[in-house]
Amino acid sequence: MTHDERRATAADSVAADTTLPSRRAVLKGLAAGSFAASAALLPAPAEAAATDPNWVAEADVLIVGSGVAGTAAALAAASRGASVIMLEKLPFKGGTTAKSGGVFWIPDNAWLKSQGVADTRIDALRYMVRLAHPQRYLASDPLLGISQPEFDLIAAFYDHGSRVVDTLVASTGLKLVPWTTWEGKAYPDYYSDLPENTVRRGRSLVPDVSGHPERVIWPNGGGAGESLLWQLQQGFDKLPIQLLLDHAVLDVTRDAGGTISGLRVDRGDAAPVAFKARRAVVFASGGFTHNPELARSHLKGHIWGGCAAPGSTGDFIGIAQRAGAVLGNMSNAWWGQVPVEVALKTRSVPVDVWSAPGDSMIQVNRHGRRFVNEKIQYNERTQAHFIWDPVRGEYPNLLGFMIWDARTAKHYAGYDPIPAANARLDQIIEGATLEALAANIEARLAKIAAHTGGLALDKAFLRNLRASIKRYNAAAKKGVDEDYARGQATIEIAFQFMNAAKAPNPYPNITMHPIADRGPYYAVILGAGTLDTKGGPVINPKGQVLDARSQPIPRLYAAGDCIASPAGAAYWAGGGTIGPAMTFGYLAGAAAAGEGVRT
Repeated sequence: MTHDERRATAADSVAADTTLPSRRAVLKGLAAGSFAASAALLPAPAEAAATDPNWVAEADVLIVGSGVAGTAAALAAASRGASVIMLEKLPFKGGTTAKSGGVFWIPDNAWLKSQGVADTRIDALRYMVRLAHPQRYLASDPLLGISQPEFDLIAAFYDHGSRVVDTLVASTGLKLVPWTTWEGKAYPDYYSDLPENTVRRGRSLVPDVSGHPERVIWPNGGGAGESLLWQLQQGFDKLPIQLLLDHAVLDVTRDAGGTISGLRVDRGDAAPVAFKARRAVVFASGGFTHNPELARSHLKGHIWGGCAAPGSTGDFIGIAQRAGAVLGNMSNAWWGQVPVEVALKTRSVPVDVWSAPGDSMIQVNRHGRRFVNEKIQYNERTQAHFIWDPVRGEYPNLLGFMIWDARTAKHYAGYDPIPAANARLDQIIEGATLEALAANIEARLAKIAAHTGGLALDKAFLRNLRASIKRYNAAAKKGVDEDYARGQATIEIAFQFMNAAKAPNPYPNITMHPIADRGPYYAVILGAGTLDTKGGPVINPKGQVLDARSQPIPRLYAAGDCIASPAGAAYWAGGGTIGPAMTFGYLAGAAAAGEGVRT
């Protein structure tokens, strides 16, 4: 078998290549946060500008990345007769989609229509714009207060999302069911209680894997992200699509006229090789969560890591800039809390803290005070870590401490970050009393001080913690959280038993139960993280990457987390990441296949 044959793999297999220890070591370092991957911003090597290179392979459309955006792009292009090569830099396929819960948010979807629910364009747009650009939203304005390009992107998602999913259902193995709560209801949107939201449930879908019980993770036979890709990629072998693993894209190539003609790729040879794109190139290569330099330079607050695949190092940022692209939405991400000590060991954490589990549980800051509604959706809860105290000159919530008692440890065992019954995890801090717990938290902070700017508990931490618990317990007995309105939003009830059996609770608010007067007590250190970032080159509704004059860069397309997300600051609902990625990936692949053939 030749070297190239060893590198190539069909879409339903994963190559086990042992010839690239250097790149895998680098990826491992990136996942641990030990390698500042700032190379994306360096000047392009001389080879990047070379014309008419010696091509090692060619296809009509080259696609960078193998998650849902890249997969949708490949399906769109191939269904239009274009040949496709997908290039994945990791030794396994699927990207962050494969790690995800597999939920995709699609307004006006087929399930809603089957239920007789009208999800009208203007109502859906009002909800999306209200959250994507809240500081500019104006209901009376024809564009709802935002610019024409911003409006056009959100409108394109509404106009095409359901059609794209219907097409994929008809042409692949994709089957769908509504994402279903523990109550047996369709999941609500994350801001279902806003007046702008007229369709509060049923926009979030998951792959139906009820015929494969081993794949079911959600009620009603729902599957995760790996199952979503599995269904979409059924039939890949019958299409002109080739997936290559361990192929890291370094840059684009250009023809004599300066137009993008292909890609420079590191596949482990002595020197990079060139792949030719007869029609166009589509990037779907993920965000920059695991590029510490880019994250520090652009995100609105400090992150410790995230559950994005380790390949999310922002490769497309520098490539697109060198191609003349303009960047947007660089300060935003799909936010999620992470256990800080886990992230310090491996920046690509297994999961974020989607819904902070428990009822006899609170989160406090270094002063021992609650700082957030612990049950609010992860995207919003995480941003409480970014608050600046101008009086003290500090970020008081840089680290949060999730604290719970034996009741929550028992009833919510295995609901991350709470360990399974009888399991012991290094990041979990214990104390027989609150005094002992505080002392053990302080000792743990001392061990990681080199990574946290020496953050320590305030001298009043224990006193304030006692007061916080006393106030919380009184609120739990009444069922009303006057500080943070815990348990008042529909989504908080839906999340309460997301991954745990319903716990008995005699109090009026199922998200709140008094914390025990006696120990043991437990804690974990939480900080801000991401599912992935959502800033990058700006695109138009076709997925074309735009330059500083808002003109398309010829033959360059992108979708997914590597672009300036049309969602702006918003996380509309569960699947708010995958829904737009799938839609714009498909639109980009279709448009790329329509480009003229380069001879």
